[in-house]
Amino acid sequence: MLVGGPAWRQTIFHPFADFSNLGRGSVLRAAVDSPTYAARYFGPRGTVDAYYPLPHVRYLKLSAVHDDKAGTLTLFCLNRHLTEPMTVEVDTKGFADLKVASAHQLCDGDLTALNTRDAPDRIRPGPLKDVEVEDASLRATLAPASWSVIRLG
Repeated sequence: MLVGGPAWRQTIFHPFADFSNLGRGSVLRAAVDSPTYAARYFGPRGTVDAYYPLPHVRYLKLSAVHDDKAGTLTLFCLNRHLTEPMTVEVDTKGFADLKVASAHQLCDGDLTALNTRDAPDRIRPGPLKDVEVEDASLRATLAPASWSVIRLG
């Protein structure tokens, strides 16, 4: 075992850290309407490879968490489309005077890119700039193949 050697974060670290740090409060039921694509799910149980058809997988995966104590609403958004950006509109009625407290995204134009010993921060969260809140509506544009977190307060 090598002690004191180099270490770097794999890209999956960032979504786990976001949920751990910002996913406090009540999970809300999010009604998502987005375009879909067909896929196959591999079920790795048993001795036989099993594939199950998924004819209507939404490109947008969204989770919302409301922390009443902190007065925040946090949106965790995944744009599964590999080549197209996605405009997301979220109805926030029922929440008073929300403003963008923070917004970041994890994405890279090269889907084969990795964090490595020589480039440990090649892929890391950066600002999500295209976010607007007006009245009781949020509008954001998500990059292709991106993980985004929008925190409102």
